[in-house]
Amino acid sequence: MQPYRAPPQATPNPWIYVGPASSIEDITPAEGKHNTKLSSTKPPADPEDIFASPTITTPCKILQLAAPGSSSAEELTPDVAQTTLGIQPQVLVFRYRDKIHAIDHSCPHQNYPLSRASLYDIEDFGIVLSAGIECPKHGWSFDVNTGQSDRGNYKLGVWEVELRSGENGFGETEEEVWVRRKEKKRIG
Repeated sequence: MQPYRAPPQATPNPWIYVGPASSIEDITPAEGKHNTKLSSTKPPADPEDIFASPTITTPCKILQLAAPGSSSAEELTPDVAQTTLGIQPQVLVFRYRDKIHAIDHSCPHQNYPLSRASLYDIEDFGIVLSAGIECPKHGWSFDVNTGQSDRGNYKLGVWEVELRSGENGFGETEEEVWVRRKEKKRIG
């Protein structure tokens, strides 16, 4: 008689493919500006159409996981991401000052989509220490590297980013972006 063996478990924290690094635009504040909005809104093509909605554009990628702990994700437009926020986990991937970041797409304070937020430098006496993101709903700010909030005990989910060498289908190598939830440090 064979002892019972549980089926192999899926990786609890799988890596998720985002796309080629070249597909993520670099976001840099304009000269003399302290922050940069992640998205912009364009009015409808036909201003007379009362049912037309404005279009939201963003240089970042929004991925929605198929399920928590899943390794498959679907890229969403900002409009779709806003209407499905909170249903399945979403990750916001962007490049700020030539560094790729990945964070939860929703503000932990009131679940507002951070694809509408502003990015800024966290400075001390003119020295850039980190980067921050400010939620437009209530002005709460978070460090994009640690997730720490500027007020309260709220913490933004920060994801690990890994750049891997991959092939682009034409026999050329290209950097690919992969993300996964940052693992919590275990004590003991």
